Amino acid sequence: MIRALPKVRRHLLVPALLGVLIVALLGASLWLWRRSTPATDDAPVAVARVAAQDFFTLSYQHPDADLDRVLRLATDPFKARYGAQRDAVATGLVDKRVTLTAQVPANGTALEYRNGDSAQVLVAVNATTATADGRTETNRYRVRVRLARTASGWLVADLTRVG
Repeated sequence: MIRALPKVRRHLLVPALLGVLIVALLGASLWLWRRSTPATDDAPVAVARVAAQDFFTLSYQHPDADLDRVLRLATDPFKARYGAQRDAVATGLVDKRVTLTAQVPANGTALEYRNGDSAQVLVAVNATTATADGRTETNRYRVRVRLARTASGWLVADLTRVG
């Protein structure tokens, strides 16, 4: 003969089973979420930070080295587009004797999107332009850096000004 549970125990059984079910569902949800979230890799953000800073740091005193620095972190289509403008940018810097110096604030980057071999990072850049006559002007730029993972690491596929 099956012995019936006392009335008090029956009332505790339902909430206990619901509690176990909720914990199991939360655990399964956490496991699925962690499994679907890519591993933390700050490389795209670091490359975007350097690329944006390099893009806005140019000097008439060494334009070729500055432009090469930008191109080293680039891949197509950005590399082709920037390379095509290279001579015009260098000539403009030298003719106007302009120096641009950029700084990315400590909290100036944000990963906007990342999926496999592509990423988008928003970067805030404070760029100071100095002319030969001693005038300076600081502008704040916000750029979206689209990156592609290649065999040689993360490279800039596009850099566009936003806002």
